[in-house]
Amino acid sequence: MSLTSELADPAGLLSRWCARVFTGTPLAARRVEEAVHGVHPVRPALARPPRQHWAQVGGAFGQRVADLVQAAPPYYALLGMLRAQWGGAAWAHDQAAAYPTHAGLPGEYRARALNIRPAATTWLDLGDGFPDIDPVPGAPLLWADFLARARRYQARHAPPGLLGEPGAEAGLARTAWVLSACEDIYRSGETDPRLGRVVDGGGTIDQLRALPGDEVVTELTGLARRLHERGVLWELRRLAGVPPEGTQLGIAGPTIVPGWADGDLLLGRIDPEAGIGDGTATLVDVKTVVTVRDPGRVARWLWQILLYAWLDTGDLYRIRDVGLLLARHGTLVCWPVDELAAELLGTADLVEHRRDEFRDLASGILRRAGLSLPES
Repeated sequence: MSLTSELADPAGLLSRWCARVFTGTPLAARRVEEAVHGVHPVRPALARPPRQHWAQVGGAFGQRVADLVQAAPPYYALLGMLRAQWGGAAWAHDQAAAYPTHAGLPGEYRARALNIRPAATTWLDLGDGFPDIDPVPGAPLLWADFLARARRYQARHAPPGLLGEPGAEAGLARTAWVLSACEDIYRSGETDPRLGRVVDGGGTIDQLRALPGDEVVTELTGLARRLHERGVLWELRRLAGVPPEGTQLGIAGPTIVPGWADGDLLLGRIDPEAGIGDGTATLVDVKTVVTVRDPGRVARWLWQILLYAWLDTGDLYRIRDVGLLLARHGTLVCWPVDELAAELLGTADLVEHRRDEFRDLASGILRRAGLSLPES
């Protein structure tokens, strides 16, 4: 069970602890609602989209923003491919090693590239553990070609920090949707039947890219356009220290506690060899909801981004600010970590005490799951 699932269970130990100590949550949640007041969100083209539409678009746009931040391997999509037996362990590591972030690693690490992740000041080695399998015939080649084409397309039309022209963004949306569908296999163990039919049936890249309907692609390109129209792209670049165009803005999918807590975006001038440029970074969670009027849901978002920052006990990511990217509204809401903690607690006096209390609580949960907090 992840931190997200712990918070989603109202009867869970962690969820009950948050509800008890974060007495200032309603005021903080109101700030989020006020930030999007009067903004008309990007809505689906279909008047009544199917239930799975929301998660699929959310996952695909999360992948698109990850690519905007860093040209990194789609870690969880590759893990989904492994789970579906569409590739073996050595194959998956080879695919991860082909991405710009990992291409310069020494050979011994390239051979385990899928489990080597960048942090702000170092590289994380998540170990091994993928079994050898006989993959579905033809699947490894299909996915290798798909990923290679995606890397070339991204580098040409929308390198990190930049959005593409509308036509390019439509192409990127199709890629992101497919990768998100593979990630869903890793997260849930279930394969979208449409995706399974193409891959297991010896299909083509064109068939993979045709899986998201035109209305989904239109919606995803609208979300990308909203980043530009509302100035969020500039805000992301500013949080990254305004690097040169085409340069990464930070880390996509930072692994805060392996197997338990993975963030969406970490923004900052990051170089695992030399350290982070100005000593600080901003952890941002991406949300693709139409409304923020559900105080319980917004509360869980706020608890999660604060607890993610508190979980970085080794200060591997230098998280000093946290935020929510409300994608359909084109709005970014950020807080210094200690300021959000004081707001949620209703006082600044208890921040350190409650942080230590949470870490003790989290240590117990992790220990029972065979995990542990990160070290410096």
